[in-house]
Amino acid sequence: MAPPVRPKKRRLPPGQRLIRYLELATIATFLQGQFLPIDQLTKNTFWAKEQVKVVQPFALSERCDDLEKRLTDMSLLKGMHTGVFLVEPKTGKYADVNGHDQFAAASIIKLPVLVSFLIHLDRKEIKMDEKLTLRQDLMAAGSGHLQWRKVGSKVTVREAAELMITVSDNTATNLLIEALGGKAGLNEEFARWGLTQTKINNMLGDFEGTNKTSPYDLVYLLGRIDRGELVSPASRRWMLAVMERTRIRTLLPQGIGPGAKIAHKTGDIGCMVGDAGIITSPLGVRYLIAVQVERPRNDRRANVLVRNISKEIYNTLVVKKASAPVPGPTNH
Repeated sequence: MAPPVRPKKRRLPPGQRLIRYLELATIATFLQGQFLPIDQLTKNTFWAKEQVKVVQPFALSERCDDLEKRLTDMSLLKGMHTGVFLVEPKTGKYADVNGHDQFAAASIIKLPVLVSFLIHLDRKEIKMDEKLTLRQDLMAAGSGHLQWRKVGSKVTVREAAELMITVSDNTATNLLIEALGGKAGLNEEFARWGLTQTKINNMLGDFEGTNKTSPYDLVYLLGRIDRGELVSPASRRWMLAVMERTRIRTLLPQGIGPGAKIAHKTGDIGCMVGDAGIITSPLGVRYLIAVQVERPRNDRRANVLVRNISKEIYNTLVVKKASAPVPGPTNH
């Protein structure tokens, strides 16, 4: 007996076939996203972009126009390009003078490297007492004293992180960049956090200014940390304590009043000088600030400008507020 003849399936019209293929592709993509490990997803450009959801960690509700005008006028120095971004998170007051422009980062790039280190620490992917080996290719001239230690000697991760911030040690920074996955890995992290102008192009010391960031990126990152994001509470406390021990206090600290606290990181190379940090006054006024000045090589007017900008901002947000008359009772 001959087997029964199966009726031929009727082919869908071309338009409906395309719709069916798109439906199947969508289902396949969804299932891939459900079952692929997250580290594989982030290596895919599409997924990496999808993960970036830039949400400001502070409200920008009141622009300080008069302050911006004064800062702009102060910055009109021949050969200088100045960027300033500051925000008082509690009130939403802010000022922006070229704050989204990209500048040479110099040693301020060590701030996002520190955040990356603490994220890896919180994930238990690196340990404070872990030993790093000094290699010749990671030795860097410029700031810091690890460059004078013998090649092959060891330094703990904790020591490297502290030296990177407190004395801006370039060799310590290179050790951490290498331990955290290299330049490419860190740049991917920066993008996932929402930094749009921050990138490591070369290891330290980057004396030509190829590594980049912006005042807004720096304040945005400090804002996320200040709001309790990205790192654990313990790591946040440790980070701010280390930044308060920064030994170079010739820039932003020169403009703040007695008793004010600052946790910050400086940067100073021939073509750029800058500083970024969190400032808290004795009366509890707290603001986040970053100032960067690109300049003719080693022009010290830029250093003076950063100090003057810091003083103008502190006087506006803290001193004038403290001396403002308190409204008396209303007579009815």
